[in-house]
Amino acid sequence: MPTLRPRARLLHTIGTELISSETVAVVELVKNAYDADANCVVLRFSGELREGHGELAVLDDGSGMTANTIANIWLEIATPHRVRTRTTPRGRRVLGEKGVGRFAAARLADSMTLVSRQWGELNEVEVGVDWRQFRDPDVYLDQVELDVTERAAEDFHDGGRVAELWERVDLPRRSGGTLLLLEGLTRSWEEADLLALRRDLSRLIAPPDADGNQDFEIVLDLPLEFEALAGPIEPPAALMNPPYRLSGSVSAHGTADLEITLPGRSPYRYQVELDRGAHHRGADGTLASGPFSIDLRVYDRDRDAISQLTAEGGLNLSTKQFRDLLDQRAGVSVYRDGFRVLPFGERGDDWLTLDARRVNNPRMRLSNSQIIGTVSISADENPDLRDQTNREGLLQGPAYDGLRDVVTQVIAELEIARREQRKESDPSEPRGRGLFDDIDITDVAEAVRRSHPNDRALAAVVANAERRISAGVEHVREVLARYQRLATLGRLVDEVVHDGQSSVGRIRRVTRDADRVLAGADACEFRDEAVGLVSTVDRQADYLAQLFKRIAPFGGRRRGRPKKVSMLETINSAVDVLASRAAKVGADITVGGVDETVMLDPAELQEVVINLLDNSLYWLQHVPKSSRHVELNVERLEDGALALVIDDSGPGVPPEIRESIFEPYFSSKPDGGGLGLAIVGERVADAYGGALDLVDSRLGGAAFRVTFRRRV
Repeated sequence: MPTLRPRARLLHTIGTELISSETVAVVELVKNAYDADANCVVLRFSGELREGHGELAVLDDGSGMTANTIANIWLEIATPHRVRTRTTPRGRRVLGEKGVGRFAAARLADSMTLVSRQWGELNEVEVGVDWRQFRDPDVYLDQVELDVTERAAEDFHDGGRVAELWERVDLPRRSGGTLLLLEGLTRSWEEADLLALRRDLSRLIAPPDADGNQDFEIVLDLPLEFEALAGPIEPPAALMNPPYRLSGSVSAHGTADLEITLPGRSPYRYQVELDRGAHHRGADGTLASGPFSIDLRVYDRDRDAISQLTAEGGLNLSTKQFRDLLDQRAGVSVYRDGFRVLPFGERGDDWLTLDARRVNNPRMRLSNSQIIGTVSISADENPDLRDQTNREGLLQGPAYDGLRDVVTQVIAELEIARREQRKESDPSEPRGRGLFDDIDITDVAEAVRRSHPNDRALAAVVANAERRISAGVEHVREVLARYQRLATLGRLVDEVVHDGQSSVGRIRRVTRDADRVLAGADACEFRDEAVGLVSTVDRQADYLAQLFKRIAPFGGRRRGRPKKVSMLETINSAVDVLASRAAKVGADITVGGVDETVMLDPAELQEVVINLLDNSLYWLQHVPKSSRHVELNVERLEDGALALVIDDSGPGVPPEIRESIFEPYFSSKPDGGGLGLAIVGERVADAYGGALDLVDSRLGGAAFRVTFRRRV
C-alpha cells in the first residue's frame, strides 16, 4: 500500500518559510531554552558576520537531553511531547507545542551542531545537521542521515566549549544544558541588525514584576566592533520610572482591579467593571478573551515634561534622545506565559488604533507613541487567543476583538486620571469653558485702543480682525452644528433603517399571502381574508410614514425654521427614534410632565433629546437589566423658563469628574470624542438662552437638566 513520503526540503520549508524572519528564528530558539527550564540563555555571534561565514552559538543551562530524548523526541518532527506535557518540571507553561520551533535554525545557518548534557548525567550527546541537505529537491527525508554521538562530557567539562562560553559572559559554569553551534550564516548581520535584535530581545520577555523579580535572563555576546551592544538584555533604565502608570488585572468576569500612580501622588487602588454591556462575553457571562493582567507606563512627549523627567531621574539625555528611546519601545505588547507574541507592540503596530482614537480627542486621549504597555495572557486561561500559523499575531475572532475593546477601556481609566491630575497641577488651565471661549481678542483690542487712541489705521485693522474672528467663530459654530446633526442623523438613520426593513419585510410577506389567497380563486369566497391582508399592509404603510416623519425634521429644507410644537409630542418623537436601541438594552423609558406649546426648531430639540438619551442608554448597560430606567420630565420653573430633565438609573457620574464632563474633549467613554455634551450645551445656550446642567438624580444615576429661556 503506498504511503506519503516527504522530501527533505519539507524541513527547509518549515524553517525558512513558516519562520518569517531571522529575528523570529532567534526568538524560537530562545523559547526552546525557556521550555527547557533554563535560567539563562547566551547568544554569541563570532567571526565575520557575513553571508556564508560567521557563527551563532545558542547556549542555555536548561534540563538538557539524553541520547534517548534526542532520538525519541527531538528528532521527531511535530512531536506531541509538549502537547501531552504542557508544564515543565519548574512549573512553567511551555511555549512551543507544534514541535517545529527547533527548525528555525535552518533559517539562520547552513549547518548546526547540537551538544546537550542532562543535569546529573556523566555523558553528553552531539548531533550534527547539515541544513543544505534539506534544500536538495531530489532527496527524500528518510535518505538524510544525521550523526548522533554519545560520549563522556567534553564540551560540558573544564576547558570545553560550553565552559568557555560561560566564562566569556562572566557567569559560573553550568554542568548541564544545551549548546547549538550554527555555522555559515544565511545572511549578513550589520550593526543596525544587531541593534534591532537587541531591542527585540529586550521586549521578548515580560518586564520584571513590582518587586524586580525575573526568572529568565538573555545575554548577548558580540565581536569587538559591536561590543557596545553586548551584555545582559535589560529594558532601558531611563524608561523605568514613568510619570503615569497603571497596573492590575482583569478577571474572567470583567472586574478590573487597578492601581494608578500619578506624579507627586501615592499609588491608589480601585475596582471597576468593564464590558458591562456584554458585547464580548460568552454564554456563561465571562469575557470571550479570558482574564489578563496589564501594565501601562505613560509619558508626556512635550519638551518641558521630558526635561523635568530627565532632571528628576538624573538622566543625561536630550529631548530628542529621550523621544528616540521612547519611539523604540513605545506600543502595547502582548505576552503569553511570559513571552512576547509578535508583532504586538512593534514600532508602527497600533493594534488598538490609539492614534486614530486620539485624532477625535487630542486633549485627552493617549497616542501609541506615549505608552509602553504589556498585556499578559496565558495559554491555559486564554485558550481562544490562538497564534496565527506564521507565529505572528493572534487569530481574528470574538476573543481577539474582546481583548482589544477591554484593553482600550482600561487605557481610558488612566486617561481620565491623567486628565484630572494635569488640571490640578496646572491651576491656569480653564475649567468648564465653552468651545469658543478662548477665541476672543476683545482684551487685546481694548488695550490697543487705549495705547493708541489717535491711530485710526491701527484701530481699523483691529476692528477688522475682530469682525473676521467673530465671523470665523460663527462659521465654526455652524460647521460643528452641522456635524452634530450628521452624528445624530447617523444614529437616527440606523434605527429607522432597522425598523423600516422589518416593516418592509412584513409587507412583502403579506402581499405574497394575498397573491396566494387570491390567485385563481373566487374573490367573494376570500373577501374577509383579503380585507384583513390589505388592512395589515395599510398599517405597515402607516408605520413607514411615521418613520419618515421622524427623520423629516433633520432634512435640509426645514432646518432653522422654528414653529409652534408640542413639547411632549416632540420629545416622544425623539424617544421613538431610539425605541429599538432601548429595547435591545432592556431600558424602560417614560415621558411625562407639563405639555407646553413652544416656538422652536423641532430638530434641535430632538437632537438634544437623542444625544442625552443615547448617552443614558450607553451607561445603562453597566447596571443589571432589571434596573434600567430612564425618565424624561418637562417642568415649568418659577422664573418662567422651561426645563427638561433626563434622569437614568445608570452608574452615575463619579464625583471626581463631575466638573469635567462638560469640557470639550473630555469623555469617560473609552472611544468618546468628548464633544457631545459640550455641543449640546452650546446649542441650548445660543438658541434658547438656556443651559445644560448635571443635577441630583432621583433614580440614582445621572440626571441632566436642559433649561430653555427664550421662545418658551
